[in-house]
Parts: sequence; structure tokens; C-alpha cells
Amino acid sequence: MATHGKTGWSVMGTGTIATEQMVAGIRAQGHTPLWVVSRRKLDAAHFAQDLDIPQWTTNLSNALGDPNVEFTYVSARIGRRGHYITAAAQAGKNVLCDGPISESSKTAAALVQICDTAGIVLAVHHPFRASAIHQTMRRLIVDGEIGKVQSTLITREGPYKPSAKRRKDDLEGDSDIYLDMSVDDIDLTRFLTGAEPLEVSALGANEGGAPNQISYAFKLDDGSIFQSFESFAIMDMESMVVVAGDRGTLIAHGTLNGKASGTLMRRHGAKNELVPVRDGDSHIATVEDFVSAGERQMSWLARGSDNVAALRAAEAVAAAATKRRTIAIRP
Repeated sequence: MATHGKTGWSVMGTGTIATEQMVAGIRAQGHTPLWVVSRRKLDAAHFAQDLDIPQWTTNLSNALGDPNVEFTYVSARIGRRGHYITAAAQAGKNVLCDGPISESSKTAAALVQICDTAGIVLAVHHPFRASAIHQTMRRLIVDGEIGKVQSTLITREGPYKPSAKRRKDDLEGDSDIYLDMSVDDIDLTRFLTGAEPLEVSALGANEGGAPNQISYAFKLDDGSIFQSFESFAIMDMESMVVVAGDRGTLIAHGTLNGKASGTLMRRHGAKNELVPVRDGDSHIATVEDFVSAGERQMSWLARGSDNVAALRAAEAVAAAATKRRTIAIRP
């Protein structure tokens, strides 16, 4: 994947993350967003005008047929992401897509196969992986700073009110806690520990249908336990990511709210030590790692296969909460 010159991008979909972060992240690499693709003409035209992108279209072939377009960024609604990924793969364009890439692991696995067959890169934008604090945690864990991992704990709340959207009809019904939170938290745990989920038990709290709070516990294949509490019902709770080993513990505060970068503490010998971490823009870091694929292995960015694994685990959480019993993860 070339990184020289004013490399062109096609932006597919007009999501909030693309508006606020990712187009700027593309330009920070010295690259150029050349096309905006949307199924609605006005959305594409307004997005292109607002972000100073020269061309817009509702026709995928216009953008994907442009020889100056090397990369595709997909920021569409989750139900449209597979359509854009498939078209980009058929055109031989490498894809960076907001996660999750699909609402189901089965569809996600099919998309991964399509991209593998086409020989293109399918990378998934999980901002938690791009956090400088989480990457520092991962390095400290790999370096053995806390010994053998015994337990991982994640607690977080969702927005008390829906996040800002460009259009009133951007929301596709009620939020799904398993897609909005569980996939991200499971992916983060896999990234931090390098371990895979084996089985899960869960308890969900419902208000008129879909769960708005969920608590679950995984057994991982390294022998450790991963526990998570996720809530749409709590208005103000600081997120926390704890990874405990047999020789110390790492504690990240405020890293999962999408706003501040948070803090990282290392606890050892009954003492807390602040770990200095240089702050950075997670969206710029994501684009930078993506465009370097081919020159080197992507160091931390999620692949499509990572998203399949997280979706399968999240589906097991949903099944465990519904059936009130332990559910094994499909291999």
C-alpha cells in the first residue's frame, strides 16, 4: 500500500466520526480525500462542501473507478458497511471501516473472506486500540511488568443522551448494547491480553425489551478471567480498565468515554504509581497504521478477523444473558 504523494481516498458514508475526526486524520498523512459516496445526493453534497472534498456521488463506480483512489474509508451505517466493503474489494481498494463491520459474525466472516480472496486489506477502526494509554498497557503486559495476567475488568457507561448526529434520522432504532459496547470491550481485552474467549456467563437488565445494562464474565484461553459491566442507564460513571497480574496491576481511568485521554496507574507493592503517557490523536494513529500496511505488519490495528472474533463473543454474551447459562464460544 503506497504512502507517497497525494494519495487519494474515497469516503463512503457521512458518519459523525468521519465528519469530526477521520477526514482530518487522512489529511494529516498528506493524503487527499477525493470522493464522498452516499446513497442520498444531498448528504453527499453537503458533506463534500462542509469538508472541502472535491467530488461527491451516489454511484460507487465513479469513486472506485478513479485511478487516483488507493484507499477506501467506510463510515456508513452498520447495515450499509458490507455493501461498501464488498464493492471496494471487487475494485481492489484497501478498506478501513468503522467497527463493527456487520451486525452478525456470520456476515462479517463472509466479508473477510471476500477481502481475502480479492487480496486487499480490511482493517477495522476501533478507537480503544488506538488509545496511547491502552497501547502502553499492552506493551507493559507483554514486557512482563505485571507478571502473568490473572484478571481483566472493564466498567463503562454509554451516552445518557444520543451522541450528536448530522441528521435527525441517523439513528436506526434503539441502540444495541452488544454492538455499541460489548464488541469494543471484547476487542480491547483481546488486544491487551492476547487471549481468546472460551466461554461466558451473563446477566442483563431490561427495560421494555432490549437490555440497557449487562454484566458478563469470560473464561479466556490463557486461564485468566475477563469481567465487564456496561450500562446505558447510568448518566455519569468514569470508565475503568483494570488488568491484574500476579506481580502488579494496571489501572486506566477515563479512557472509554471518547473524550479525554484518561490516566494510567501501575499498582505494585501496595503503592500506586502514575505511568506517564504521551497523548496522541487516536484517529490519526489509526490512519497512519493503516496506510503503512504492506511496508510492515500492522502493529495493533484490528483486522476483519478480529472483528469476527469480537462479534462471535458478543453474540455468546447475548445468548448467555437470554438463556441464563454459560455459553461456549464457537471456534
